[in-house]
Amino acid sequence: MTTLARLVTPEQQAVRFFKEVKNELGIDSTQKIVTVVRCVLSQLRKSLTHEQASMLIRKLPDTFQLLLVSGWRYDEKEGSIKHLDELADQVYKQTLVQEKRLFSSEIDALNTVLRVIKKLDKFFGLLGLNLIRYTMVEEIKQAAAMEDAA
Repeated sequence: MTTLARLVTPEQQAVRFFKEVKNELGIDSTQKIVTVVRCVLSQLRKSLTHEQASMLIRKLPDTFQLLLVSGWRYDEKEGSIKHLDELADQVYKQTLVQEKRLFSSEIDALNTVLRVIKKLDKFFGLLGLNLIRYTMVEEIKQAAAMEDAA
């Protein structure tokens, strides 16, 4: 876990996280940012087994635990999302069904998902928890490296 995560309270961490995501994505509405993060976390949960999801819940601050489990039906198929593009596609589709249009395109959704995951990793060490499929972690790292190089 990063030094940043150890120096502040979970509440302060959450505020900083949402502020950074909000600034990076250029979205003015805190409600929209929370909705995006909730969608990413709930769809990411679908890439995990129930045991992995339980482990992730224990590692996240309270606010993020609530976002992760919102709308979770325990009988939903576990491990159904295996790749980054599937995750982004499901986030895009979920926001079309539940909310007003949050993304201009599937590419916009993919870029947003990638940025949110990078921030989750920065603040909570998400990728280092060894809960997400190796192939998805590699896709995330590769996409992040390409984005950083651009």
